[in-house]
Amino acid sequence: MMSFIFEYLTPIALGLMMAGMGLALRPKNFSRLWQNPKALFLGVAGQVIGLPLLGFAIAAGFHLSPSQAVGTMILVSCAGGVVSGLLTQMARGDTALSVSMTAFSMLIGTLSIPFIINVSLDYFLQQKEYVPLDLLPTSVRLLAMTILPVVIGMAIRHWFPLMSTRIAPTVARGSNALLVGIIVLTLFGSGKEIAGDITTLILPLFVLNLLAMSLGYATALLARLEMKVAKTLAIEVGIQNSATGIFIATTLLNNISLALPAMIYTGVAFVNVAVFILIFQRRFHYAQTA
Repeated sequence: MMSFIFEYLTPIALGLMMAGMGLALRPKNFSRLWQNPKALFLGVAGQVIGLPLLGFAIAAGFHLSPSQAVGTMILVSCAGGVVSGLLTQMARGDTALSVSMTAFSMLIGTLSIPFIINVSLDYFLQQKEYVPLDLLPTSVRLLAMTILPVVIGMAIRHWFPLMSTRIAPTVARGSNALLVGIIVLTLFGSGKEIAGDITTLILPLFVLNLLAMSLGYATALLARLEMKVAKTLAIEVGIQNSATGIFIATTLLNNISLALPAMIYTGVAFVNVAVFILIFQRRFHYAQTA
């Protein structure tokens, strides 16, 4: 059962999520690079550089076990959550910037993810239990599982705009439901083996998400970017692509325990982001009624 999930369902879920993102993209979205380069650069730097540093600090500060530490580093290397655009819209952030950040971080991730994971395997596990990822084949596979579905989704949107509008919500809901199903089945199927890890990881991942969101938010404020951009950077840096992390841990490295941080982080991040959005919605409401 587990092998079927990891070999087939996980890649399908990841591919569908990426294709769904492509259905929401247009080439003009990437013009954001020229319209607001400072916001885009700071946001992507927070995702690609800041997050791995935070992940390492959390792993060391909370004295996580080697496998928990590597799993956390896998998580933080997979920046740019697919649902971050929707959450940014709910928070009244800059949706176009959010989409651009996710796309660019995924593109960079095809090279940075294998490098970060190999460094983590070497540092935390001395690669005794795992074979290091081959950089080129892994990058090609990540490219095929992330960027290619996005391009296909964009092509469908370009050539069949009406159809893409109709199927986009279904693809999004289906891929998210499939990912949730994978997480639930995995947790129940390996409950006794990973129960201790789950309780140990909740607090570190909660702190990691708060620090990640704070990093994005504070960076924008220090750079004197508008509040709309600050909210966007907070969500984009705070939400990770858990599907990619689960795919890497279970399919490429063939180890459930390494996928746990990505699985747990999904729930933790949604709770924190929901509180974040609620706070700003109330502030907006009070400002309107004042």
